[in-house]
Amino acid sequence: MGQPKSKRWIFAVLLVILFPAFAFHASCVAVLGPGNWGSGMEERVPEILDAQSNPDLAGYRVEFCERSPVATEPTGPPGATVRGRVVATEYDEEGERWIIQSHEGERWIDQQRFALWSEATQQLDQLDLPPSMIFEQPKFIRREGKTVVVLEHWQSWFMPVKDKLRRYLNSWFDETLRPERALYLYDVETRALTYFGPGHTLVVTPNRSHGAFLRSGATASGFYSLHVWDFETGQIETVLSLHESDPGSGRSFEYRWSDDSRALHVTGSSAGFERRDPERLELNHVHIRSESSLYQLD
Repeated sequence: MGQPKSKRWIFAVLLVILFPAFAFHASCVAVLGPGNWGSGMEERVPEILDAQSNPDLAGYRVEFCERSPVATEPTGPPGATVRGRVVATEYDEEGERWIIQSHEGERWIDQQRFALWSEATQQLDQLDLPPSMIFEQPKFIRREGKTVVVLEHWQSWFMPVKDKLRRYLNSWFDETLRPERALYLYDVETRALTYFGPGHTLVVTPNRSHGAFLRSGATASGFYSLHVWDFETGQIETVLSLHESDPGSGRSFEYRWSDDSRALHVTGSSAGFERRDPERLELNHVHIRSESSLYQLD
């Protein structure tokens, strides 16, 4: 009988084809970063309806014509002795308590502190957060019948090449390593910290039942998708995607909720809703949450 033919040539061919492809991919990750890997960003060109077709928008037109409140320097609640500089605060009317973000280091990411202040007990309670993780923008939300704190986690992909490749390989097995910005839930009662998913720049409705947030990649391309999050069900709706008006120069649009928590107003400017088809747009749109509809205001 003849000797079986060697199949080593198959592995040799695969090596010749796959190794250069892997090397090229690794080089791109090392230099440019992972792009949109794990960002959850979606491209969605919305259907825009005429505001005249919905008479209920008249009230929102008046409300959103008023300018957004001017942001003021955050300060700690009266009576609370907060260590370091206060950079963000949020008040929970129902629980009569505050969430306070401060830092004792030179930069806002150095020696961070997050604490709850109870008006009833007049005491500060530090949150149990991993010191190696960078958080910001704490928000109170209502979820499953109780108050939960949402934190935005920042883990930049701007790092030494060796560390970047190691993190990228590990992210295939750990989804929390993929996005540059992600949302975490902190249970005040159990003190448990849970990863929710990619996202940032969360704006919560006045009744704390829903939130609007962005998803974007790590390539600084200036392209985003805007989402609405139902805190009770966990359902996420993609409203639209859009470019910065001048990609790389910073976000050129804002969004805020109506007083009744039903409508989301998107205003500013954009280079279009599509990733590869830039078109200058002036934004003055209202998303009605109960209808999942987007209207163009006059």
